Amino acid sequence: MASAERRRDRRRAGILLAIIALLLAALVSVPDRFPDPFGLALVIEAILPWVGIPIALVLISALARRRWLGTLVALAAVIAWSVAFVPRALPLTVPRAAAAEASAMTRLSVISQNLHGSEGDPEAAAHAALAAAPDLIAFQEIDGASRDAIDAVLGPHYPYVSRVGSVSLWSIHPITADEPLDLGLGWNRALRATVAAPGGEVEVYVVHAASVRIGDHGPRDRMLTELTDLIRSDDSPRILALGDFNAGSDDRALAPLIDLLVEPRQSAGGFGFTWPAKFPVVRLDHVFVRGLTATSVETERPGASDHLGISAEFSLS
Repeated sequence: MASAERRRDRRRAGILLAIIALLLAALVSVPDRFPDPFGLALVIEAILPWVGIPIALVLISALARRRWLGTLVALAAVIAWSVAFVPRALPLTVPRAAAAEASAMTRLSVISQNLHGSEGDPEAAAHAALAAAPDLIAFQEIDGASRDAIDAVLGPHYPYVSRVGSVSLWSIHPITADEPLDLGLGWNRALRATVAAPGGEVEVYVVHAASVRIGDHGPRDRMLTELTDLIRSDDSPRILALGDFNAGSDDRALAPLIDLLVEPRQSAGGFGFTWPAKFPVVRLDHVFVRGLTATSVETERPGASDHLGISAEFSLS
């Protein structure tokens, strides 16, 4: 009797492991199909790449218990995770032609960072960005005092500036047109600027999406929807959209925008998580492009912000 009971327990354990692995495989394969109870999908989608850890634990447990059904389903979950995330984590590959062009006059380099937490020393981020000497610098979450301090650092070197609210763009190339964007929020937290880069005009969108909380992400969703609609109707051959989108790469609210633009991979590989800066677990800050070929993309911490910054370099194709 005891032996039969143990066999039943082992069978139940194998079935339970198989069910858990099946749910995890479905989660990484079609995350947007899952319901959003109490707004929890926001959290789950933000940390979706980390689902690889429980998948690995289920596989190890099934192997240790010799539960072959659980092992097979867990292996299927590993494959599903690998298909979804390994291509995104591979290092950026740069075509030779694009690399050659980037060293010529068609190169465009950018730095973007949310400066939240930098209020005590905003100059540090400005000096770090200045030392990197990009063509464009996009900062978000700048207050009045910080703006003056940053302008004092960047102004002598970046003669062209577009700003609205807490968002600013500095450029070494002429900004021939710009406009504020409220994106349905009711006040301006984004801008669009036309930059006359040497290889041709680039339409630049700098975005600071509304903050989110569990069950309270409607304003951010509206901003991302309106931004997507704007870009869908923008027939410019070259578009650069960057900033703090307050949405992970797998967030269902960001998916329509990702269908229109490309987010280049990291030069060194990995997921390029940007928040929180001390131990990043999610990529809230993004650089999306159309008509530009990435030759370098990196995350870095140029100042005291609780967001990592993103530096990227492109050739204009």
